[in-house]
Amino acid sequence: MPSSLVFAVVITVSAFVAALVGLMALAIFDDWRRARGFRGAQAGRHEPYVFLFDGRDLIDASPPARVLLRHLPGGPDDWIRLIAFLSPRFAGLSDALDTAPGAGGRAFRANDGSTLELAGGPDLPLRLTLVPGDGPEADLRVDTLCQNAQELELSLLRDILDTLPFPLWRTDDAGGVTWVNSAYVSVVSDRSGCAPQDLPWPLPDLLGDAPSTADETPRRVALSGQPNRWFQIHSDRSTGAGQHVAVPCDALVRAETTRDEMMQTLAKTFADLPIGLAVFDRQRQLALFNPALCDLTELGPEFLMTRPAFHSFFDRLRDSRMIPEPRDYHGWRHAIADIEKAAATGHYEDTWNLPSGATYRVTARPHPDGAIALWFEDVSADMSLARRFRAEVQTCQAVFDHLDTAVAVFSPAGVMTLSNAAFTDIWGFDGSATASPVDAADLAALWQAQTEPSQIWDELVRYLSELGGREPWSAEVRRISGQRVVLRAHPLQGGSTMVQFRAEATNSSCHVKDRPGRIATPAI
Repeated sequence: MPSSLVFAVVITVSAFVAALVGLMALAIFDDWRRARGFRGAQAGRHEPYVFLFDGRDLIDASPPARVLLRHLPGGPDDWIRLIAFLSPRFAGLSDALDTAPGAGGRAFRANDGSTLELAGGPDLPLRLTLVPGDGPEADLRVDTLCQNAQELELSLLRDILDTLPFPLWRTDDAGGVTWVNSAYVSVVSDRSGCAPQDLPWPLPDLLGDAPSTADETPRRVALSGQPNRWFQIHSDRSTGAGQHVAVPCDALVRAETTRDEMMQTLAKTFADLPIGLAVFDRQRQLALFNPALCDLTELGPEFLMTRPAFHSFFDRLRDSRMIPEPRDYHGWRHAIADIEKAAATGHYEDTWNLPSGATYRVTARPHPDGAIALWFEDVSADMSLARRFRAEVQTCQAVFDHLDTAVAVFSPAGVMTLSNAAFTDIWGFDGSATASPVDAADLAALWQAQTEPSQIWDELVRYLSELGGREPWSAEVRRISGQRVVLRAHPLQGGSTMVQFRAEATNSSCHVKDRPGRIATPAI
């Protein structure tokens, strides 16, 4: 074999071996770099969060732990904030903190692979070591700008929730409190009498004394030991955990209590009224009635308690013959519609003469919120008395009209209240035909126009207006026709005055007798 060929083969084999060795070295270096980079990343991701507590006071913390504390929700102290963050993640942690972990310590594991180690003794500080897990939830690689924006928004939301005047809190599936705002802490502190920093964690649930509801309807709760503090609690468990909002409703409860007491007072008052009361709401359903309504309308309580409608109520009155007998049913329905319209404007009042002989005064008035109130009053006795009085007045008037002597009665104010037919015949004036009261001064002008000039009428007007004790008074005047008229005035009980006028045909001179024992002659 030529030496040149051997040399070429040696060169080729050497180059191949050198290339193979280089590739192997490159592969080994790449595997070593990958392994080192992975271990570095894992070491950064699994850097533990270490907290050292002496009782509930934070003594020291690792840099990652301090960063974590800065981003935890607010609370009275670092201990409560940290335990509130860890308890939902590590089952049994709250119970384990009640006893010392001992020399061997205790460990807890979360669902995402994170671990929490407790170490320390009764006389030693408590050491909490939190190591994040390997799951996707433990990935700490985030964008710095996004993280800053999220932290800013989170801080803003925390400030808003802490400034709200009503309590907010969150519970887990077992009902334990996992998060609260400042108003919740204040309520629990007032309820227990402890300062906020001395409250045990987890805090008690405000819903502990409230009955549960299946449909999550709002519940009204009075705090135990504070019966005057009421909250309307709204809950939402659609996400699994419970989210609750407690809205103070002390003023609403006081208003409802005052309203109920007022309604009871009104009910007792209405129960003693002799007037029947029926109140219909804006839908024209009977909302309130008193016992007198049952007695006056003869409608049983069993019917009234069914809250009949406005028209049904009057239909039942018609069937019971407790309304004036209508001529036809259609006219009756229109009359009921007119009652409803008039009542809505406050202008309905009528007197019902019932077939039984009783007389009712029915009044309708509008009430707030579109309601209507009906009042039924038995005025049979008053109407009977008024009829008797009217009959007596008519009888007296008939007696006066049959007297030959003209008579007029004047009130203490000098207004004519009564006159007879003879008075009309003499003076041509019918007092019963006038719609307005007639004053003595107006009548004096009438008399003066029909008689010869005299001061008698002025004296009569003065006599009628005098107060106190008076003596009977008499006088004579002459009509223009020459007829002589004798006047006699007699005081009556109550200050009224009766004046008699007697016409006499005589040619004697006119004279006046204005007081007993004195005769006055008027100027002619």
